[in-house]
Amino acid sequence: MKEVKKLIKPLLILILITVSGLFLIKPIINHISYGIDLQGGFEILYNVNPLDSSDKLTQDDLENTYKAIVNRIDTLGVSEPVITIEGDNLIRVQLPGVSNEEEARNRISTTAVLSFRDVDDNLLLTSDVLGRNGAKLTQNKQTFQYQVQLDIKDVEKFYKVTKEISEKPDGKNKLITWLDFDENTDSYEESQDTCGKDGNMKCISSAYVNEGLSSNSVVIEGNFTKEEAQNLVDLINSGSLPTKLEEEATPKSVSPSFGEETITKTGIAGLIAFFLISLILIFKYKFSGVIGSVCLFVYMILVFLIFNGVGGVLTLTGIAALILGIGMAVDSIIISNERVKDELNKGDKLNIAYKEGNKNSLTSIIDANITTLIAGIILYIFGESSVKGFATMLIITIFVTAFTTVMLYRILLNLFVKSNFFKDKPVSLFGKIKTKKELDYVHIAKYPIILSLSIIVIGVCFVIFKGFNFGVDFTGGTNIVLSSENEIDFNKVKEIVKDYDVRDYDYYIGSKKEGYIVLNKILEENEEITIKEKLSDLKIETSTNEISTIVTKSLTKNAIKSLIYSLIAIIIYVAIRFNINFAISGILMLIHDVLIILSIFAIFGISVDFIIVASILTIIGYSINDTIVVFDRIRENRKKLYRNKKHLTKEELVSLVNTSSIQTINRNIWTSITTIVAVVVLICVGLNDILTFNLVILIGLIAGSISSLLIGPRVWMILEKRSEEKPDDDDDEVEELKIKGINS
Repeated sequence: MKEVKKLIKPLLILILITVSGLFLIKPIINHISYGIDLQGGFEILYNVNPLDSSDKLTQDDLENTYKAIVNRIDTLGVSEPVITIEGDNLIRVQLPGVSNEEEARNRISTTAVLSFRDVDDNLLLTSDVLGRNGAKLTQNKQTFQYQVQLDIKDVEKFYKVTKEISEKPDGKNKLITWLDFDENTDSYEESQDTCGKDGNMKCISSAYVNEGLSSNSVVIEGNFTKEEAQNLVDLINSGSLPTKLEEEATPKSVSPSFGEETITKTGIAGLIAFFLISLILIFKYKFSGVIGSVCLFVYMILVFLIFNGVGGVLTLTGIAALILGIGMAVDSIIISNERVKDELNKGDKLNIAYKEGNKNSLTSIIDANITTLIAGIILYIFGESSVKGFATMLIITIFVTAFTTVMLYRILLNLFVKSNFFKDKPVSLFGKIKTKKELDYVHIAKYPIILSLSIIVIGVCFVIFKGFNFGVDFTGGTNIVLSSENEIDFNKVKEIVKDYDVRDYDYYIGSKKEGYIVLNKILEENEEITIKEKLSDLKIETSTNEISTIVTKSLTKNAIKSLIYSLIAIIIYVAIRFNINFAISGILMLIHDVLIILSIFAIFGISVDFIIVASILTIIGYSINDTIVVFDRIRENRKKLYRNKKHLTKEELVSLVNTSSIQTINRNIWTSITTIVAVVVLICVGLNDILTFNLVILIGLIAGSISSLLIGPRVWMILEKRSEEKPDDDDDEVEELKIKGINS
């Protein structure tokens, strides 16, 4: 009876947390912003011109303009605008969640020309004076006031200008920073009261200059709050472009590229996946599974609260990071429970088993999450666009995992353990405790190794003889804009272009008389004329633009660079925490998983679009998390079973790997099942628009699970054996010193 009374308090806490979460669901869902691929948005087509009409627009100018627009619109990497370069001088900007022309213009208009002027509006300097690092946020070391530091490239020119300003009388000795200054409408005289404050997005700074500045960095000071200073940094950096933008066509609303039903179906899939994962946890771990499900529910609530708070929009890359996050969150629960069950299997009492199991599992959870966090931070720092968006969501999920399925889960579980209600019935709290079946995993590993090598070799052959099925993102293509006095019949339009690979088509929102169709081919002049004539016969007017691959090449190059940096950081961390053989094995498993995905793409001719980056990032995050858990057990067992013996025989290495694999097999299988469930549900609810994406994630998850449990430890064992075969001078026996007359 006493135990039952003690049980009431933790039960009420569990119910209170659940009910509070339920009340938050509706407002959270209502505030979720979706990416243009899921919800649509607004697009503006810009004509890009050089600042000086006598200059020629270059490819670098277009690329720099693209980057500046991204920096302005997507500072955190969570808005994910879709930006494409078309032809030689056009940039199409699509903004997710924007519903009107004015909002679209306001979001982009400040990505105009940066200029420095005097109080009489005379042009003194342009963004050409700034160096590659642009502007950054700093603090005054004495006053701690926030300020903006500018990187100056042309120091001599900047000194000359500031020297001239400093010699002017008081009130005139100011350097005014403008964005998109219009000589017909703008003036400092009218803007001086609001310059640099009150949301003035044109006159952004007014600074006194008391002497010529010859430093390669200068500071703009004012009574800035941190937010105001950061906004100024963003504005200056976004304005540092060598071009000016003019609207080429009337802005239009665009449809979601993955269909209007995708959001609804994704939501349904999410609910089903959560329900199934909860059932799995409860089936496997009984009442602790109930507690875990509540913590997982809180996890989902907090992830979306934070993501909404930073202004994120949910795109396919966000969903990918969310799937990975769910896997890691559930993994933390499963690792903790499996470690407690290990202690119970030894015969320990519940309270002791709980304490020891939690202590033993914490290192593994921390190492697994830190390696993924390192990858996320590196991807965020060096990534762009969808890579940065993926990293943002991933970082959020890691910290929320630490709070909910590690801290909160343990706090709640501890309350139930201390109630003593489950003292004599640990099975009701943690599930059945079974003796784990002993298998020779080292021997079994040769079969997935053979299978993986076969898939990779076949994939390489397909790449050599057939190549990848690259989409518009990588090959370029043609965007045909359609308009008609009558409703456009896309069946007839597709019949005209049936000899080409049609990658996308749709009406613009609110009109059945305007639309577009995207071909996965850059049309020759005669092909373009033929198509236009046939469409003209249908009373459809057209304009065609070549879709450039500049953006995709830049994003791909950036993604590869970010991934390489992430792998280097992971190698360093794992080498420090474990040893170099663990680090090399872990990275080889990541490469293995990526090669499996690319091979599947090549073998089955799956279209290779930029979305492949999301799938690869997901698998890398999942795989390293999985691998570290297994490696952590190998390291732990080496200390326990062999007292950290420096050199192990082949038989001892085999025994070590098998023992560790046996102990982690349950965790690997159930973590994989719960994560795969989320992907399978997305496939089963009929999300055909993102079927390819889901299939690739599914294949990668299976490959990652197998490589982490079987292939990775086998590879480590081989590397460790080779290391131990090398001569070690420290182990050489010391020769007895020969002393004449004594022992000689």
